[in-house]
Amino acid sequence: MNFLDYLVVISTLGTVIFSWTYLLLGRENSQRELDREELEERIMELMGKFRYMSANRLELLERKTQEIRRLISEANTVMSKLMVKMSEMERLESSKTENTEKKVVKEEQKTKKEFEDDTEKDFGIEKKIVSMYDRGFSEIDIAKKLGVTVGEVRLILQLFKRNVG
Repeated sequence: MNFLDYLVVISTLGTVIFSWTYLLLGRENSQRELDREELEERIMELMGKFRYMSANRLELLERKTQEIRRLISEANTVMSKLMVKMSEMERLESSKTENTEKKVVKEEQKTKKEFEDDTEKDFGIEKKIVSMYDRGFSEIDIAKKLGVTVGEVRLILQLFKRNVG
């Protein structure tokens, strides 16, 4: 083999090596390019899914917020109606209490007048007890009004031969 043959073989080998290197590097670059494109597509796909999911979540959140506002409004309406009813009940209760107090005052005045009438007639305590018992007062009421004990009232009623319950 002469020098020229060596040169052709070396040139051919160089060309083959260059071609293979270029082909392999080109494949790596094109593979990297493909990988990058796939990655970008995957990122775009994930971003689209994220936008869709976040839009749905925001819509659900907005609906829940509106529902909560509606429920709060209803609760406020019910609360105001309840407050009105409570004030009406308090007003009725106070008027009933006033009426009851007026009745009690009238009853006390009537009892006091009856008691004064009895006193004016100069009855003794025994006659007052018997008189009040005959008018329908209970033993406890008689004791309270005359300032004596229930035992004394019962004793006096037994002495005057009244039926004591």
